[in-house]
Amino acid sequence: MRSKTFYTDGSCKANGNPNSKGGFGVVGIWEENKEIWYEYQEFKSPTTNNEMELMAILHTLKYIKEKEIFFPRPIIYTDSAYCYNIINNWMYSWERNGWVRPKNQEIKNLDIIKEIFELASLAQIKKVYGHSGILGNELADKLATGERTANLSIRR
Repeated sequence: MRSKTFYTDGSCKANGNPNSKGGFGVVGIWEENKEIWYEYQEFKSPTTNNEMELMAILHTLKYIKEKEIFFPRPIIYTDSAYCYNIINNWMYSWERNGWVRPKNQEIKNLDIIKEIFELASLAQIKKVYGHSGILGNELADKLATGERTANLSIRR
């Protein structure tokens, strides 16, 4: 069975500025032959880079659930250390502690994180280095920044 791999990326024109325009991109690739079979992009204003990174992963998890892509378990690659750490480490302790961080610090993007928490078991979330020539990551970045338009004729 062919494995479905997703690459996600988010962007914001002024990182950290909640009054900026941003976007996210998702690319689905058959790893065996590097064939692109899914592309998606979405834009939002105002937003932050971290929100767009999380939204890319959430969109992908929802897509996996909707299309029932369960076996083999898909892999979602992100170049965001923030997202990788939230999904693979932090959100489980936050949930056990009533969605509170140590010293009562705010959890930013909590609504998105809670949705990801409910769907996270559907895929493996792995870290990839951004801007390192990895096809899926480079294409997801182009979609997120608006430098590439999603090809709507690709088989979904």
